[in-house]
Amino acid sequence: MKKSKKINIYFIVANENLFHPHFLFNLIKLLKKENFKIVGITIAKDNYKNGFIKAVLSQIELWGFLPFSFMVYNLALRQILLRTGINKNKTIEGIANINEIELKQSFNVNEEKHLEYLKKLDIDIIISSSGHIFKNKLLRLPKIACINRHSALLPKYGGVLPVFWAMKNKEKKFGVSVHLMAEEIDQGDILSQAEIENKAENSLFYNYMLAFDKSSNSCNEAIKNLLKNRIVKKFHHNKDEYYSFPSSQDIKDFRKIAKAFNFSDIYSFYKTY
Repeated sequence: MKKSKKINIYFIVANENLFHPHFLFNLIKLLKKENFKIVGITIAKDNYKNGFIKAVLSQIELWGFLPFSFMVYNLALRQILLRTGINKNKTIEGIANINEIELKQSFNVNEEKHLEYLKKLDIDIIISSSGHIFKNKLLRLPKIACINRHSALLPKYGGVLPVFWAMKNKEKKFGVSVHLMAEEIDQGDILSQAEIENKAENSLFYNYMLAFDKSSNSCNEAIKNLLKNRIVKKFHHNKDEYYSFPSSQDIKDFRKIAKAFNFSDIYSFYKTY
């Protein structure tokens, strides 16, 4: 793909070092092959509006104590690998360092200080994969667009934990969508989608691994479609398709038909991620 100048791309990603590093590492490789320029990354940190302890307890309830402990162990291990220089591509910070990309952290990506920093970078496209809601000033900041990665076949399953809800509702498939960002959450026109079969034996954790593995190619395809002004699906609003964090009863109902985690996921995680 020939371009008169390099397209400047900026990432805003969740403060999550299990699935995002794999997605980010592969996507950066793809974008560099296409001669795009990555001008920075912001880690969108959690505010824990309901408190850190409550957030932890909610995650333990969702995943189970042992799986949650496995996740915490891996996060700690990845930080050790980063600090010792043994393996830097397992964290967002390490990937930024390897690729000589400036890294910022923000509890509010819409704050003026963050916006002023972004304005200096001549950004063409912002790629989001985070829970932060973009307001008007940020949405209008890049020259071309803000686009968002979401683990669902939008317009179905907007909101929180879309794979959980797709599994709970016994969908035959779930997937990944990359869409133009609008003021309404998860309601922009769709630039690319990838379907994934919802196999009965797969856990929630494994299905999220599959979704993030598909996300790199989906984002790369979305950028190409964006530059060609190609929309693969127009968004049609449906208020019943937006989901929040599951209640205790939702989690109990989920466990009657599916698992949040299989111990075979540990092997799959280390093999791929």
